[in-house]
Amino acid sequence: MEDFFGPEGILNAHLPNFEYRRQQRELAEKIENFLQSDRRLLAAEAPTGVGKTYAMLVPAMRWAVANNSTVLVLTSGITLQEQLIYKDIPALLDVLGLDLPYGLLKGRGNYACIRKAREIGAEGFLDFGGDKGQASRDISGWLYATETGDLSELSLGDTHPARERIASSYLTCLGPYCPHHERCFYNKVMRSLSHWRVIVANYHVYFSYVLGQRKPFPAPFGLLICDEAHKMEDAARAVTQVGVDVRDWQRLLRRAPRLDKVEASLLRSVDCPADRFAEEVADLSRVSESVFDQLAARLPDGKSFTAYPPELKNDTAELLVKCDRIIGHLDELQEAAAGGGRDANALQDDGRIAVWNGELTAFRDSLRWCCDTQNYPEWAYWREGGSLKSSCVNGSDLIPPAFDGDEIKVIALSATMTVDRSFEYWANETGLAPDETAVLDSPFNLPSLMEIDVVDLGLQVMSPGYADAVARVCRKYARENGGATLVLLSSRRLLTAVSAYLKMNAEKDRLNILVQGDLPRTELLELFKENERSVLVGMASFREGIDVPGEALTQVIIDRIPFPHPDDPVGEARAKLEGRENFVKVVLPGAKMQLRQAAGRLIRTGADRGRVVILDGRIVTRPDWKILNSLPAVPVKKYRLVGARK
Repeated sequence: MEDFFGPEGILNAHLPNFEYRRQQRELAEKIENFLQSDRRLLAAEAPTGVGKTYAMLVPAMRWAVANNSTVLVLTSGITLQEQLIYKDIPALLDVLGLDLPYGLLKGRGNYACIRKAREIGAEGFLDFGGDKGQASRDISGWLYATETGDLSELSLGDTHPARERIASSYLTCLGPYCPHHERCFYNKVMRSLSHWRVIVANYHVYFSYVLGQRKPFPAPFGLLICDEAHKMEDAARAVTQVGVDVRDWQRLLRRAPRLDKVEASLLRSVDCPADRFAEEVADLSRVSESVFDQLAARLPDGKSFTAYPPELKNDTAELLVKCDRIIGHLDELQEAAAGGGRDANALQDDGRIAVWNGELTAFRDSLRWCCDTQNYPEWAYWREGGSLKSSCVNGSDLIPPAFDGDEIKVIALSATMTVDRSFEYWANETGLAPDETAVLDSPFNLPSLMEIDVVDLGLQVMSPGYADAVARVCRKYARENGGATLVLLSSRRLLTAVSAYLKMNAEKDRLNILVQGDLPRTELLELFKENERSVLVGMASFREGIDVPGEALTQVIIDRIPFPHPDDPVGEARAKLEGRENFVKVVLPGAKMQLRQAAGRLIRTGADRGRVVILDGRIVTRPDWKILNSLPAVPVKKYRLVGARK
């Protein structure tokens, strides 16, 4: 790898901004040697600045050419995926003189369903949130211009109801019955996929096939690179989470098929008159509404339950029986339509009855699972608003089957994978045992670039004066630093209190206060980068993906060690499962890793300078936790807040 990554190497000669880094060359060599060995899983931690993307791609692409194979690269977020597709991969292919077709596979829901998008226009430009049909008009115009059907081309947010309405879904896909089957955007991507030799996707897409649908990934590959590998477990649990939402249930029942166009002889053959079927659907809607109303009254919102309310078992059983009856009617109807030499579309529905019946079946199965708590504590169960949810609590019960296959080599990388330089926590959480590991040191001289201030507030998190103390300390540090500060808070309550206090004093302090939720994340980041007197206030999701080098970010304030909330349903079930070992085995190492990720927002290049402030005295008063051991070995100053209201 010296010929590529060395001071006189190919990359330095052809890439204008390339800088020689010993750690990058060492990682590339480690990967190259691994690919030539008979070992299956390499786990490597490469801190910010190492240049792990090039270090993994160069040997991987050379391996793909030499072995006439395909490389699948998994990441967590779309930002890194687009960087790979539009910047890193084409640049390296050009420099290396390689010809490898490549592409980005997004999840099916990122592509428009032509049939559903056209229905929006056909229904008279539906109003979404009082927009007087503007989103519908935008979609109709875009549909005729787009070549990819990628919903990111639309100026609609990820959660916009119009986007959800037209998104492709395997549950609502009509398959060969769809009049747009040949033009389908998702099918077009699937056809291209077979020609790609470097495939970029995210964990959700990969796990949705191998864990969610229990199908092979739609393209064969010989090398699987898992970047941002510390997020693997969360993605696996998200894909396999089971849930049923009363609003989705009601929308489904409102779209129930009408059978009045079905051949009368077919309906007679299965004893299912159209009017009686409509009555059964209306009855199902009535019973389901009653059950979900009772659930909202009897199960606390956001709290775990270990047993389904016994007083609801009869009503829920009745609901499930009614579902079974309707599903049975439609199954019989489809079987009758398929037999007897009838026309392929004897139901006169273009496959819609089968799609709707499949959705109802999925709802019924999800409800049945969420009501049967026999898998607790391996699975957690809780109510969240109008939904019942259930999640596996340990990724090690889910992930290993997704990496079966002796012929596939796996490389797992991240800037934060170890706890105290050990991969034990990651291996326990994923169920994957690396047979080779590497921990690279930082290319930056961190003791000369940053320091850590530990402030003991002298208060418990639930103390009445805690939020006020956090707000005052954040203001003091932000004002003295002249802005350029990222504040990371552990709860919505703190976000509201601290941001309100900072905004109240913003004019006096000459600071620009930006708050998560006030604007889309990308807009907040752009405003933060543009004005060095800005303070960006966010929660847990801002611990990662914030990459602001230079003078715009010179201070990160973290309100406390990021232990999970004690009432978190998944964490509560995990504690029950692990018993006395839970804190040492799961909670503490998880908090250490998240604290490292948050502190890692500060130094992004060798020219950066700054300070991390942690408002939690337990970092020094609980030396047995060894929190400082998990953070960069830099100068530490300790303070105690005087006069805090208890």
